[in-house]
Amino acid sequence: MLAVHAEDDDIVMYAYKQLQREGRIGLENMHHAHNNLSEKLSFQRVITLAEHVGAPIYLMHVSAREGVDAIREARGRGQAVYGEILPHYAYFTAEDYKQKNGAIYHTYPSLKSETDRDSMWESLLEGSLSTLATDGVCTDLEVKTRGKTILDATGGHAGVEMRMAVAYTEGVAKRGLDLTRFVDITSANAAKILGLYPQKGVIAVGSDADLAVLDTTVKKAIHAEDLHEADYTPWDGYEVAAWPSMTVLRGQVMVENRELKAEAGGSLLKQHVSSDVRNRPAC
Repeated sequence: MLAVHAEDDDIVMYAYKQLQREGRIGLENMHHAHNNLSEKLSFQRVITLAEHVGAPIYLMHVSAREGVDAIREARGRGQAVYGEILPHYAYFTAEDYKQKNGAIYHTYPSLKSETDRDSMWESLLEGSLSTLATDGVCTDLEVKTRGKTILDATGGHAGVEMRMAVAYTEGVAKRGLDLTRFVDITSANAAKILGLYPQKGVIAVGSDADLAVLDTTVKKAIHAEDLHEADYTPWDGYEVAAWPSMTVLRGQVMVENRELKAEAGGSLLKQHVSSDVRNRPAC
């Protein structure tokens, strides 16, 4: 499975130079550098190359409607193309760069427009996109916000801990996402695409008993002090409709009611991507 962060370097570097000439290097211009055209050209190119050699492809952190369209068109032809979004691309927009400490909303590629954001949930609901995942590189607030321009911004996003709550709140609670589809986009599809299914991504005899238990009676606003990834969160004040209450790893309770119950640990897993996933858009 070919996993790709796709941006067109020529377009992005040209945009940086143009913005510098125009004196528009503030962080609020990030989406003009890492722009929609870059995503369109890079997605179309790498999808075409993958089709030419017969390779399945997983396009990480889709951020623009053009990327969604390229994936949808390829899957419509029967090509094994899979797309991933991050929770913040389905909620925030480039307008958030203008907020105080706007850098906390940024990772690469950039946030885009409301139209681009809304296309993410539309595509998850109708099946063009396959996963809602994370790409977390956590720093503290001082490091994350010390860059003030498109030239010195710090990438990385504190979003791992919020992923399940955001996915449930935005997908199930607000948009009526089916619970089976919710499990698919947060667990089963990733396991299939990355060759870990059925050891991971399913509750079945012989599979690892990995479980994330969500308490759907929780209704509260999230604040940085509720979390553990960093000393800030872009989701400060966000109202959740569910919250993880227990995490089970291979049958062992690791976390329960915010208390760590066991030591961390793990092992390398053997991967095998099924022929269905390799040869057609199977999830």
